[in-house]
Amino acid sequence: MKTWCAIGDSFTYLNDHLDETDYRVSEGYLSRVLKRLPDLALINAGVNGSTTKDWLTIPIPFADVYTILLGTNDWHQQIPLGTKEEFQKEESGTILGNLGVLRKRIYLVNKEAKILVMNPVERADFICVLDTLNQAQGSYAPEADVMLSEVAEAICSCAKEAGLCTLDLYKECGFTQENVIHFKRLKKDGIYQNLPYPDYIGVPYHPETDEYPYPQEAVALTYDGLHPSDRGNEIIAGLVADALSKLLD
Repeated sequence: MKTWCAIGDSFTYLNDHLDETDYRVSEGYLSRVLKRLPDLALINAGVNGSTTKDWLTIPIPFADVYTILLGTNDWHQQIPLGTKEEFQKEESGTILGNLGVLRKRIYLVNKEAKILVMNPVERADFICVLDTLNQAQGSYAPEADVMLSEVAEAICSCAKEAGLCTLDLYKECGFTQENVIHFKRLKKDGIYQNLPYPDYIGVPYHPETDEYPYPQEAVALTYDGLHPSDRGNEIIAGLVADALSKLLD
């Protein structure tokens, strides 16, 4: 049996903390992968809210194969994207440079490790289901003049050039602004309306007084505008399982 270490942010962390989804998710993508690949033993190293910068110091456990799914929090926190040169030279301080350092740290733990690098997917406006004051803008607009799509493309491009296996979740999983959520329920002209993308953009949400804008019937590929629903996790799991199977073959 081979050991799989999943490095990531909340997409990965929530697999073992379904209570933090308010049980809107019944099973995360990691558990769904294990059903397809039962000969793998999982170490879920996901850290909620983590960026590539955090993974400069977070301990790396020994494993045979590693998956890395990071970048969306870096983008939201406006950490500079960086360059391919920074990735290759393992210079920390940017998304790409930090990923280069993370690759080095993994190989220091296991020089024979196999690594699968993934990238973030499209996101709508995030409203935390358990803390509505916790909000973030969707990827339909840039952060510090950088689109999330640019971050996703750069991560896969750098990893490929470095000889690492990649899974372009951004392109392959089919998350789009139109389908990550069915609608956002907001007060417009004093009346609650179910507004699809892009109609909800710019319409204010007041967490102190307004009802949660993503009721169950709004759930699509995400349940809160950001994190995968059961449907979203199933799509991601199928892609990850196929990629891991090829990597380990």
